[in-house]
Amino acid sequence: MRNLDYDFNDYVERVDSDSAKWDGVSWKFGGPVLPMWVADMDFPAAECILAALHNRLHHPVFGYPDHDDSVQKAAANWLKIRHEWHPNPDDILLIQGVVPALYAAVRAFSEPGESVIVMPPIYPPFMHSITENDRYLETVPLLSDASGFYTIDFERLERAMHRSKLLMLCSPHNPVGRTWTQAELLSMVDLSKKHNVRIVSDEIHADLSFDDHPHTPLPLLDEHSIFLGAASKSFNIAGIGGGIAWVGDPVLRKRFSEELGRSRNLGMNTFAKVASKAAWDEGFEWQSALRRYFNKNALHIHQRLSASLPDIIYQVPQGSYLAWLDLRVLGKTDAEIEQNLLKAGLGLNLGPSFGPGGSGYVRLNFGTPRKLLDQGLNLLEQALS
Repeated sequence: MRNLDYDFNDYVERVDSDSAKWDGVSWKFGGPVLPMWVADMDFPAAECILAALHNRLHHPVFGYPDHDDSVQKAAANWLKIRHEWHPNPDDILLIQGVVPALYAAVRAFSEPGESVIVMPPIYPPFMHSITENDRYLETVPLLSDASGFYTIDFERLERAMHRSKLLMLCSPHNPVGRTWTQAELLSMVDLSKKHNVRIVSDEIHADLSFDDHPHTPLPLLDEHSIFLGAASKSFNIAGIGGGIAWVGDPVLRKRFSEELGRSRNLGMNTFAKVASKAAWDEGFEWQSALRRYFNKNALHIHQRLSASLPDIIYQVPQGSYLAWLDLRVLGKTDAEIEQNLLKAGLGLNLGPSFGPGGSGYVRLNFGTPRKLLDQGLNLLEQALS
């Protein structure tokens, strides 16, 4: 397909747009800051999505959507062209969102009191979906070397699998920025089969893996895994909602579908269907350009930090738009880090919310025009220098 040029350098004002990221700063940080925290982008949606939504708005009735299969077919085709995976559209369920599906998966594939594995530091809802459903949180912290490169602790993971029947995988991993290699995923799958552990794989950031670190969908290696995904992160339409779940095993699909139904998490609303289908049908070139822009932003952060804050450990992520910064060399507590950031006027996610291994870190969202990114890095230098 052609590689067209798209301009992601223009900023669209988001204040007073019902934005949690921008309008929620007083609630989140207690005062005005430059928000570089929650994982949404500061870019308009692709024109194909806007056109599809405008077209649907021409019809003035917004009743319950039909149960057509066009969205599943669009999702399956997207997974084929983006990830070289050919799922059967009939194996794809439409869902309200990935986070509700994480909660439903814990209920569907484990029992109260059983332990469920996660590998922190990790996106907080992974942990919440376990503890808030009366399961035991079994943590297998990732390993990190001196450069900030993370790997899986397979020895500890196998020990945990003796006590668990469910692993909640974040692939690619948020916040550490790893796109797991096929070899890493195969090792994980081999252990899961050896110990009869089900894997639920949240792959919502998969489409944003950079070209030199291609993503492998877990179902290509494990036909009994559960895949969760969405167009929301890939195309910046999280406020519209919607997502997909692939379950290749018909028995597991029935079990998961029933749990999603009990939770009222099954299905997509009208606008989520319209936006997601347009993204998957027509958004390949836009999304490819977006990934290239993010890759350049990620490298730009490395250049800036190397020049101004060389002691800060930052491993350039292998995809998405989230930088995981190791500030432990500063010798400050998390409260002191937060105070310095707020004093400088910068709002970031603090590491402790991501579980074990998060203390002393912050997460910075660079899904924003370069000019705004530089403003944020200037504030970071003020806060930490």
